[in-house]
Amino acid sequence: MMSILKKIKINNWTWVFVLIALLCGYIKNIFIVFIICLFHELGHVFFIRLFKYKIIKIELFPFGGWTIIDKRINSSITKDIIISVGGFINQIILFLFIYSLRDYLSVITYNLIYNYNFIILIFNILPIVPLDGYQIIHLLLEKYFSYYKAYILSYIVSLLSLIIFIIYIYKTNYYNTYIIVFLIYKLVEDIKNFKYMVNRFLIERYLGEFKYKKINNRTKSIRELRKEVYHYFKKDNKYISEKNKIKEHLYRKFVDI
Repeated sequence: MMSILKKIKINNWTWVFVLIALLCGYIKNIFIVFIICLFHELGHVFFIRLFKYKIIKIELFPFGGWTIIDKRINSSITKDIIISVGGFINQIILFLFIYSLRDYLSVITYNLIYNYNFIILIFNILPIVPLDGYQIIHLLLEKYFSYYKAYILSYIVSLLSLIIFIIYIYKTNYYNTYIIVFLIYKLVEDIKNFKYMVNRFLIERYLGEFKYKKINNRTKSIRELRKEVYHYFKKDNKYISEKNKIKEHLYRKFVDI
């Protein structure tokens, strides 16, 4: 447990909001949100440790957090979905726990915890980068589409969801503006990293050995490669393994550079 606590980092903006809360008399509110966000992240941590992945850090923001882990892109889709759902599971457990204490808490405290827990739960369900809802949608798309196409489709879903979210919640207060700016920044940052992630995906496939559930011998393009599927390319009545095809692809990119 101590090793996990050492990996927790509080974002600088969180300290700013703590200071504002102190000055405005909302320290109780920010403390409740902080505990809920930490409890949510510990839901991810439980399954990350269960699947023996390495945790790099847990960063907490004024309205949420994320857990960064060291794992391969070509890891199990099912395990990654379970990790993403872990935060929701913990928040549901928190709902039940708080409900069991309803007779021992003041009405104001009970309503604060219940409402904040509900808002954070719903917020994280949204399919917007980098929220858990987006991660789950992206992983589900990877089950049925290529890695490349799953990214493109999930970006489209994220952008449309972000536009709807902005229209729905936008008001002239700094908290909502901060959330909107943060989400826009993360989406743009993720799109900028798209080529890097695709190249990393290909290099992993070339250098690593993975357990594949299916074999596809009708693949026509590198962009059709899917997680958990091994691919063969047909050329001049001969089949080329995906490792050799990736090698050719990466070599051409290197020569072009």
